[in-house]
Amino acid sequence: MLIDVDTIPTGVRATRRISRFWAPRPASLDLLRDALSSDVVLLRGPAGVGKTSLLRQFAASLDDDTQRGVQFIDGGVTTPERLPEILAAFAEGPSMHVLLIDNHSEGAGLTTEHLLHLLRSDANLRIVVATRQATGLESPLVAIEFDVQVIPTEHLLMTRDELAEVLELNGVATTEVGIDALAERTHGWPALVQLAAARLRLEGLPLRTRDEALAAAGYANAAFTTDLEQRLDMPVSDDVRLLAIAPHVTVAIADAMGVDPREGSTGELVAHLQDAGFMWPSSTRLTLAEPIREQWLREITQRRPEDVSSARLHLLAHLVAGGEPLLAAQLAADAEQWPTLAGVLRSSGPEIWARDPEGFRRLICLLRTRAPMTPAVVDALLALDPDTAASLETRGLVVTALGQLPDAKSAASNDLDALILRVSLLRAVGRFALATEAAAVLNDAVRRSGDLSAELTCEAWYQVGMTSFAMGRLREARVTLGQSQRIAPPALRMRARGVIAVIDLLEGDVRGAQQVVAPDRDDNWRSSPWGEGLRLAEAWLRLEEGDAAGARTMLDRLPATAGARELWPFAAAVHALSFLLSGSASDALGLLRTWMSRARSTPPSHYQSTQILTARAKVLIALRQARKALSLFEGPFALASTTAPAIALSHLYAGRTHEAFVMSVKWGLHHEPSPRAALESLVVSIVADLRLNGVAAHRTAAQRAEALSTRHDLWSPWSAVAPEDRALVLQMLSPASRDEITRRCSFFASSVSVPHLTKREQVVLAHLTPSSTIADIAKTLVVSPNTVKTQLQSLYRKLEVSDRSSAIRAAHAWGLIETESEL
Repeated sequence: MLIDVDTIPTGVRATRRISRFWAPRPASLDLLRDALSSDVVLLRGPAGVGKTSLLRQFAASLDDDTQRGVQFIDGGVTTPERLPEILAAFAEGPSMHVLLIDNHSEGAGLTTEHLLHLLRSDANLRIVVATRQATGLESPLVAIEFDVQVIPTEHLLMTRDELAEVLELNGVATTEVGIDALAERTHGWPALVQLAAARLRLEGLPLRTRDEALAAAGYANAAFTTDLEQRLDMPVSDDVRLLAIAPHVTVAIADAMGVDPREGSTGELVAHLQDAGFMWPSSTRLTLAEPIREQWLREITQRRPEDVSSARLHLLAHLVAGGEPLLAAQLAADAEQWPTLAGVLRSSGPEIWARDPEGFRRLICLLRTRAPMTPAVVDALLALDPDTAASLETRGLVVTALGQLPDAKSAASNDLDALILRVSLLRAVGRFALATEAAAVLNDAVRRSGDLSAELTCEAWYQVGMTSFAMGRLREARVTLGQSQRIAPPALRMRARGVIAVIDLLEGDVRGAQQVVAPDRDDNWRSSPWGEGLRLAEAWLRLEEGDAAGARTMLDRLPATAGARELWPFAAAVHALSFLLSGSASDALGLLRTWMSRARSTPPSHYQSTQILTARAKVLIALRQARKALSLFEGPFALASTTAPAIALSHLYAGRTHEAFVMSVKWGLHHEPSPRAALESLVVSIVADLRLNGVAAHRTAAQRAEALSTRHDLWSPWSAVAPEDRALVLQMLSPASRDEITRRCSFFASSVSVPHLTKREQVVLAHLTPSSTIADIAKTLVVSPNTVKTQLQSLYRKLEVSDRSSAIRAAHAWGLIETESEL
């Protein structure tokens, strides 16, 4: 019950009359009622957020509660001398006591110490405080003694239903569209809702369209802001309005933006604005009231657009340097400063992803859908956006972006960032010769410059290393990527380590790759775009360990389009091998086709194409189509150190055992191959020797191969031994090696039932398309339709299908027909 105002001291008042046009706030009132279980309840927010009206409604709601005595006071005018009278008034009323204090301020009237004195004097007292400022009541020392609960500003705002009720009470004709638009533009602030509703009621205006809602909200914003400015004891200049560029404010932010308070210091300006209710404190900074921010930003942008742009740039630089790149990126997106957003994402993307992965994805989506395709924007999207990396439009975007960059020599002298972009984009569009030249210029420029930032140096070495990698210069790439790794922050360090691990695995140094992958297995960066390369290496290591099913599961989830976009040829090769070794050889060619579709958006280099080619050759060999595998190595993919083991393997299973033996010995011994290439050649020579000489075969090659496998923990090349040769090969090895090899499946384990077609059936299959008819095929082949029908029936039986479309799909899966896009 409300205590009789005539018997309580001056400054203590009952609830004032509440207008019949004010909507009740049941949700907020229930929240307050539940919070009364605490000793102290804080309602904290700026002017206009509805603190006073909510306290008045709360006081009225407690009027019928005979168990509680309620007093409502103004904390700004009630003096400490009145405390005994307040306590005495409570003592004469009900046993439970509730003190509602509006307009509390540490600098006037009752202070925190006075309120604590009241609590200590009355064990049955509960205090509800409405304030615009931070108070001593939030102190941990106070929280040790009393239970303090803070109700944040967002819980004080009006819901959409409450806004609709205000409009109904004011007799405003509305539509759902109008209500939604007004709720969006007033942000649920009770002061704005009441101002807009009163204006519509007094002028007899409806709220039916979005434009009418925007006009009503605009009036409310302007009236509310003007009213607050008139209460402020200092003029509001355009310099002060610059604060509206940042939703959160500190003295350091205001100084960084160049805000001039005209009178006094920047700190005094911020304190004045907080006292007047323009902003309220959070844990680390002040939050500018959204209605005022909108109004001020509109006004300053109209009058001084150049100053607004300059202040934004200073603010974003300050936020990034101060460790708040997420806020900087959000502000850049709100202001549609797309080059700035791309720069923030390129430099601080990992920090943004770590704080808000979903927000990171939204920012990337905004950049992709709304930003002009400048070089920085395209490069950021290529590195961070899977949709862009896989899009067929990517090459055109990259070519356009390259046209906006200076040539390599000009960039090297005055704009290293542009040169880094040029190297990256040249690789993305498949111009590897030009990328190599630009990377050489970049390498020289970095070595000559002694004052580059760590961020720029790290990215420069990474781009140089990735260019060497794309050209197949693995050792150079590993050294340069190591330089990048040493100075890189955690996420970029993981990006470089992923590529280094892939290089080790390509060369066959499984132990070295394990040492790269093993540290920080639980690091959160592994699940980020910058950890894709490391996840690829981890899946590859599982394959090397004999866990083909586990490797396949990991590779199925690997997009290899963001951080590992340039590693997709290696991911495709390993993925295909995981299919062979996990019992799905018939699906491996289809998988490679899926990966190859990416070549249209991210063209591979000759070295990368060779990796795909050798993987496809192994799949064909596993499908017992070795002669077809041999035909792949023609033209630009002739005999070389990277293709020799696969060509020798193709010869072996195409029945050309002697050629396989000669080639494998020659390339395995005399061309200084990597451990993997040497072991693959040795395995072919061992099988070929056994086929030519039987038990009289030399054991020297087997001993060398066994030593290589043991030294590097490299056993996967032994999977190329066919089941018919496996027993004899195992007899030549030690028991420990036999155990390692036996644990691993053969490529051929799931491909023994490859359909064997006659030449005539192959000809008919080659002419089979979804639209061709039997008559068309018969006319083309100059045979009767009945002959074609007979051949088709035989085809369907061998492929175990019942219709034409299924036959075409099955033939593609088995590699019996090809598409033009395949290598």
